[in-house]
Amino acid sequence: MRPGPRVTSTDGTELSTRFHGDRDRPRVLLQHGVGSSCTYLDEAVVPPMVADGWCVVVADLRGHGASSPVSDPADHSLERLVQDVEALVAAVGATAVGGVSAGGHAAVAAAARGGVEVERVVAALPAWSGTAVAGEGPHAAIAAEIRDVGVAGMLQRLRAEPDLLPWLRRVLLRDMGRGDLASIGAGLMALDGGTAPTLGEIAALPCPLGVVGWSHDPGHPLAVARHWADAAPDGRLVTLALDDPDREPLALGRATAAALGPPP
Repeated sequence: MRPGPRVTSTDGTELSTRFHGDRDRPRVLLQHGVGSSCTYLDEAVVPPMVADGWCVVVADLRGHGASSPVSDPADHSLERLVQDVEALVAAVGATAVGGVSAGGHAAVAAAARGGVEVERVVAALPAWSGTAVAGEGPHAAIAAEIRDVGVAGMLQRLRAEPDLLPWLRRVLLRDMGRGDLASIGAGLMALDGGTAPTLGEIAALPCPLGVVGWSHDPGHPLAVARHWADAAPDGRLVTLALDDPDREPLALGRATAAALGPPP
């Protein structure tokens, strides 16, 4: 792992990047989901992709990790994330793009809208299509909690939550603690009623789309992953078959690598 450039997006937000693997190999840009960080990608997603021959460039979402604080929910919209992807792809020379959850949403939307020219896209654990219904679903519940007690209050609950899987507790407490709490709260609130690529946009993708779905995550329904793969002109669905990622820490990475495929 080596530090990469800090990339400035359209609105002046600086995005932190780092490189894994041989820089002379084809490059794939990956971003994580809201509330996470590059550290999760480093440990759970990147290794199988590097083993496949990719140079993997990971970037912290705006307001997360080492990227600039962004504390207004309006500045965490899909449109802003798409602009970030466009700036990142141009800066690091990626020929493929993808991400987990919101990171995958932004990658697919950027490719579908013509903001980037890439050979492949991969989206792991998409959460919904089009516009989410405000006030409904797991993301709305999280946004309501943030409005009520803030990110610090939510983290306090997560520390004591008896039914939370150990790996998820570890990742959430660590990754949210790496970023600016006001910015992470803004990003989580923006998901309530937020937008994702429509199935029409996915149908217009000019390149292959790999999708990863997992039946054990209600916030990222497997049915959504199936719809995305079916809608794409050249779509591939890879499903995760595991109930405890602690036992298979690289399972998501292997599935994401399989969905993307090796570099040409």
